[in-house]
Amino acid sequence: MASPLSDVLSAANAALADFPAPENIDHGTRMQLLATMDKLRAALEPPRLTVLKHCLSYYVITAVRVGQGMGIFDAFANAEGPTKQLTADALHEKTKGERELLVRLMRYLSAQGIFKEVGKETYEASPLALELTSVGGDAVKHFYLNMRTSSFLYEYFEKNGYVTPSEAYDAPFQFAHSTKQHFFEFLDSSPEDQAAFNSVMTMSRTAGGVHWHQFYPVAERLQGISPDRVLLIDIGGGVGHDISTFKAAHPSISGKLIVQDLPQAIAGIKSPLPEGIEAMGYNMFDVQPVTGAKAYYMRTVLHDWPDKQALEALAQIKTAMAEDSLLLINENTLPESNVSPVTGTLDLVMMQTFSSLERTEKQWVALLEKAGFEVLKVWKPDSSHVTDALYEAVPKKSA
Repeated sequence: MASPLSDVLSAANAALADFPAPENIDHGTRMQLLATMDKLRAALEPPRLTVLKHCLSYYVITAVRVGQGMGIFDAFANAEGPTKQLTADALHEKTKGERELLVRLMRYLSAQGIFKEVGKETYEASPLALELTSVGGDAVKHFYLNMRTSSFLYEYFEKNGYVTPSEAYDAPFQFAHSTKQHFFEFLDSSPEDQAAFNSVMTMSRTAGGVHWHQFYPVAERLQGISPDRVLLIDIGGGVGHDISTFKAAHPSISGKLIVQDLPQAIAGIKSPLPEGIEAMGYNMFDVQPVTGAKAYYMRTVLHDWPDKQALEALAQIKTAMAEDSLLLINENTLPESNVSPVTGTLDLVMMQTFSSLERTEKQWVALLEKAGFEVLKVWKPDSSHVTDALYEAVPKKSA
């Protein structure tokens, strides 16, 4: 009689033999399968092996970053033929550095499944390797910077008595990099890091495939205003990806659209924005120059700031609002318990980089109420695998 583990193994092998293409897998089904696989791995993996895996995991991002510097990923992206194969000699001709280091690095990257060794010193790029030539590669650059900050967390908390950081200019980031600059000021002085950050913010705005205007009643709440009035301002909207998606989904909606961000972020807009969208350099702690807009919208902006600065930014919006204006805050929202590994990690990223946090729904509502707003409704997508929520608020009548 077959054991339960044998049955699981047989079922898994049978499924893999006829597995659908990634683009044909429903997002919800994908997330359910990944969660089940994580549980299966946790049940199978001895704790000591798990410890070893965690201890060695940082080498992946380190090796990829070195490979980027050498030009390995660009070489494969530009390789001829559909299989994207290169020998060590051919790869050496297209990259920086010595051949011995190249072979050792390719050995490691192949062991991680990023490349495949199809013969002696002959390599083929996987879909993952090709992803690392685009926005995935920018994510590595950005989180390599985060990793350099993380490596000083122990020393930071030893020095500061293991107290949660709360000052925007005295976070672990400043400690790790021996600087008094805020993270965004640091980006302004580092064009490569700024470009990687802009790219990653574009990626995070599409995670899960659900946009805020797909679960928020746009027709009911936003339509019917004068064409001369500003319909929506995307404050801290980066290179305009989110507002461009909104425009594409509602091409005939009336009113002007504006994306605002720091001048250095606006400078990162390389392609013309869709017609009808204006880009405006703006610091959200300054007086809001656009008054009376129908909706003031922010997506994953306030989570970058502790309450002190978040309240300052909200005060500038509140002052600019008309009687019928709406505040729309689209943010990652932590559950009260049992967070996912990704959202739990992002909370630590906020802490170390900004002295901020990923907030729960109660914390977001409390913050908005403290800023003088009344939360009309918290809108959420149907999918249980997306942690986004949209907080719709108006100024309190008595405030």
